Amino acid sequence: MKILAELLKQSSCRIDDGNLEVTSTQIKLIDIHQHLAGLGYTGDYFVSNQTLSISLATSSWSATFFLRSEAELWQKVVQRKALPERFYVIERNIHSEELSERTISLMQFYVQWVSLLIKIKDHGGSTSDPVLAFYISSDKGAKKYEIDYRKVEFADITKLGIEPEDTANLKYLLDIVSLGDAHEKERREVLRSSLAELLDGTDSTSPMLWLLQQSKRLKKNFQENHDVYLHKFSVNKLLSEIEEKSTDYISKINESISSSQSKAFAIPGALIAVAALVKNADFVSLLFVCAGLLSVTILTFVANTIHSEAYDALKDQITRSLTRYEVMKNEDAVRVSAIGAKEKLLGLIEKAKKRLALINSLSVTIFIMGVFYTLLSPSVLGH
Repeated sequence: MKILAELLKQSSCRIDDGNLEVTSTQIKLIDIHQHLAGLGYTGDYFVSNQTLSISLATSSWSATFFLRSEAELWQKVVQRKALPERFYVIERNIHSEELSERTISLMQFYVQWVSLLIKIKDHGGSTSDPVLAFYISSDKGAKKYEIDYRKVEFADITKLGIEPEDTANLKYLLDIVSLGDAHEKERREVLRSSLAELLDGTDSTSPMLWLLQQSKRLKKNFQENHDVYLHKFSVNKLLSEIEEKSTDYISKINESISSSQSKAFAIPGALIAVAALVKNADFVSLLFVCAGLLSVTILTFVANTIHSEAYDALKDQITRSLTRYEVMKNEDAVRVSAIGAKEKLLGLIEKAKKRLALINSLSVTIFIMGVFYTLLSPSVLGH
């Protein structure tokens, strides 16, 4: 295409009655026809007075690419939402490989904007329904936004002052919604919210034309909103970790309390057994009863000591585990949650240790009462 374009630039071209007429030297006309045939021209051609005449009818081409003006090219761009793969604008002698040419670069910039909006739209963008619709939620509720990408005239786009920075900003936004990783959905929603913030700040009759000049602002909005989202995500994750740890520790404390309570239930049973045996037992049997009471008391003390040591270890573990959340700067929600969880858990442990002390006291009391009851029994008094 580039060689053909150079040959055409060195010639005189015009469109007359559906035909392209190229005036040049005989040698160049032969080269031009050969290149046209190589690019899909299958129709007849005529050469007269150093003028080559070829048909522009679609039946003569596999895909015709000659356009009379940039405005005609613009209509194709808007219709296809993309630059034609191959084109040559006769009026300006520009072609599809001159992407750095200002008008073509502006059209390409427009195409990239349309591509970005299509990636984050809710529906629309088809031939039958070209208006892009966005339903974007905010703290105030959901709102509908509509953008008709076709409402940009060629005369308007040529007036745009697009800088390399604008192109770089737009590329950045396209890249962040095209990564295809686990966080793609979140970035897409953040970008949609950022777009809504921009659209809420304009009353332009042509939102698409206005947006073409807002790539820098949209990138800035996205980065700020994405930072806020990441901060909230991190805080929520930390709060979830604290809640999970708290639940786990409470479960361990409850298991220990349940175990100690099971042992406590056996203590009154021992006293009932003493009362039943004392009535008919001899002296030796009563000694065994006292020994049994002593064993129950000792075992209760030993078990509760183990529980108490386990509580102390759990207390240290809770303090170490939650202290790292307390020292986080600028994270008040995390720090308050961690302090609250730690105080609650340590309070439960202290209450559990007090219950262990109560069980120990009860065990000693039952033992003493059992011994006295045994000593006052008729069998012992008889001896």
